[in-house]
Amino acid sequence: MMLANRYGPIYRRGLAAVVLLLAMGLGLFLPPGAEAHFTSTGYSDITVKEQELQYLLSFGEHDLMEALKLDQDGDGKLSEQELSDASESLKAFVNDGLIVTGDGKVGQAAIKQVKKTLRAKMPMVELDLVYAFPGKVERFQVQYGFFYNGTNSDHRSFATILLGGQTVTQVLNQNNAILQIQGSSQTQESGQAGAAEEKTSFKGVQPASQGSASNPWYLTLMEYVRMGMEHIWGGADHLLFVAGLIVATRNRKEVVRLITAFTVGHSVTLVLAALELASLSPILVEPLIALSIVYVAMENLNWTRKIPMNRTTLTALFGLVHGFGFAEILQGTLAGHIALPLFSFNLGVELGQLAVVAIVLPLLWVFHRSLKKAYDRWLPGASGLIGLFGVFWFIERVFSI
Repeated sequence: MMLANRYGPIYRRGLAAVVLLLAMGLGLFLPPGAEAHFTSTGYSDITVKEQELQYLLSFGEHDLMEALKLDQDGDGKLSEQELSDASESLKAFVNDGLIVTGDGKVGQAAIKQVKKTLRAKMPMVELDLVYAFPGKVERFQVQYGFFYNGTNSDHRSFATILLGGQTVTQVLNQNNAILQIQGSSQTQESGQAGAAEEKTSFKGVQPASQGSASNPWYLTLMEYVRMGMEHIWGGADHLLFVAGLIVATRNRKEVVRLITAFTVGHSVTLVLAALELASLSPILVEPLIALSIVYVAMENLNWTRKIPMNRTTLTALFGLVHGFGFAEILQGTLAGHIALPLFSFNLGVELGQLAVVAIVLPLLWVFHRSLKKAYDRWLPGASGLIGLFGVFWFIERVFSI
């Protein structure tokens, strides 16, 4: 018994090291290229004129290469030559995925320009489209259907509609794929009549004959809350960091304090990054997020005693880093309508995080109370496994730059 007490710390550290090494070995067989934050995102910048609809359509380079097999040399990048060679494929792709009508008449896309660009720090392909009609159009309808055939069913496009000097935003996805927009001339007339608030209307997937509905604030709130929840649930590294925080914490007040510190940290940078007041390249953010997981695992094993900073402060600092990862999906999407989408997305992240904590934490506490000795032996292995994924992601992200 005395030997067990004396050599217990050595045993626990040795067990954690063995688990970490074994897990690193397994990590070599995991499929490469697993992006923690990859989301299929596009942009639809629409300007409404009397007789035409100007549509600036942007796709992620990765999405386009995957959908059209454009990477001819297999280097994982899209060259200008490959883009030029794909002009006919791009034209067919646009005609298949985007249907624009003016007063019920289908318009044909004229592709003015195709170019590579950066948006929200992501490599993208931008297509400058014009849908022209022979006369004034009272109502346009846009049906967006890219990547919904199973390629990227979670794809979304952030639509910004410029109409009569005002801007309206909308998120297009598989469940909200149709926009109905009043024509520019009709908007000016209704504005003169004092009904400017009704000059843009939207629909989801319902037939146009059912009439149009306005774009109420609660739909925007619900959409961005859902996006925030999906983003935290789809971000395995964020969840693993939170798991690392709570797995070794047995005090309820400490759990609340740590989760609050993490929330405050990432909320600050989420706001700053989404407002484009602060930015940090994903080249730095992604490896740092992975290292934060490694650090939490090491701290659970008491390998960081010499660092003169308490866990709450460090958690808040790590939250600042994670905030840039959360904000990646919002950068370049909020335009002038920022308060509600930003609040809603942040709320979604918090609700998603709390849902995970609410499920996992009671199970850990029950396990600890009923099987205290087993829990003490299991904790080093669990922390080692968490640390492994952090190490694996760090190496993967550094060498994928």
